[in-house]
Amino acid sequence: MFNILKSKIKNFTNYSNQNGRNKLKAKSFAVVFLILILPAAALLIIAEFADKNSLAMYVCLHFSFCIALCMPIANWLENWMVNSELEKMNSFCVKLKQGKLNHRLDLYSNNIGAATDELSRLQQNLNWLAHSVAKRESKFTESLAKTRRDKERLNLLSYTDHLTGLFNKRFFELKLVEACSKCMSCNTQLHLMLIDCDHFKEVNDIYGHQEGDRVLAELGQIINLSVRTGTDFPFRFGGDEFGAILVGVDSTRCEKIAERIRTRFAQIKLGKASLSIGISRLCCNATDPEIEAESLVKSADKALYFAKNTGRDKVISPARYKEISKNM
Repeated sequence: MFNILKSKIKNFTNYSNQNGRNKLKAKSFAVVFLILILPAAALLIIAEFADKNSLAMYVCLHFSFCIALCMPIANWLENWMVNSELEKMNSFCVKLKQGKLNHRLDLYSNNIGAATDELSRLQQNLNWLAHSVAKRESKFTESLAKTRRDKERLNLLSYTDHLTGLFNKRFFELKLVEACSKCMSCNTQLHLMLIDCDHFKEVNDIYGHQEGDRVLAELGQIINLSVRTGTDFPFRFGGDEFGAILVGVDSTRCEKIAERIRTRFAQIKLGKASLSIGISRLCCNATDPEIEAESLVKSADKALYFAKNTGRDKVISPARYKEISKNM
């Protein structure tokens, strides 16, 4: 009897070791075999010393009953053990769906044989999937950040004059309406300054276009250094025409800024080059930002050409324009 049981256990163990795919079921079957069948076998041994007829029949029935239940119980244990792992994997997949890509599964450990079973391979594949998705998401995030930086850089280039570094006419047309709208809603003062370089054509003709470009670049730097970064907006219309949108400063302060720009440019002393500057002010009763923006440009342009027609190299503010007009 012992030899038979020993051979059965040996064959069963060899079967378990040779089939990596059925390791989970083999472990369950081994547990049931040890719990149910071995006690029955022990009873058969005891039967040698008891009433053989009744005890042997009972033991045989018990032994048969245990064998009949062995595989169903093994299958039940298999389903219970596998389902617990599947629940973990399902929870893992839900976390992946929620974007928790740093989570990893603990691999199912199996001590029967060295081969990896299907459950462990599935968990390894899920971990590798999470790793791959996390890596691709990281690359995508870096690519998206680079794209945004490139977009911001291209937007800045599209709104910037390449020679002076100031904003260009396109930006001015967009920003003036926006600034008018904000200042009207906040009851904040706004001034528009238009600047024209006098006798610039003569500078180009006498000193050359390279020298003319240098003068324009220096003028752009003077204007940029004379206004507040982030609050005021200096720009270049094109050619020798410049300007600035001044937010939150009164007329006296605006006129001082314009005079500082004019006097600093006069220090360059290149031919007859000088600056004529016209200033306009946002109307306190304005209601339409677009209409007011057009009015600001017209008024500043009118003051600018008034400065050029009355001797050049001067600043004409709204108050000074009225004063000179009355005397003329």
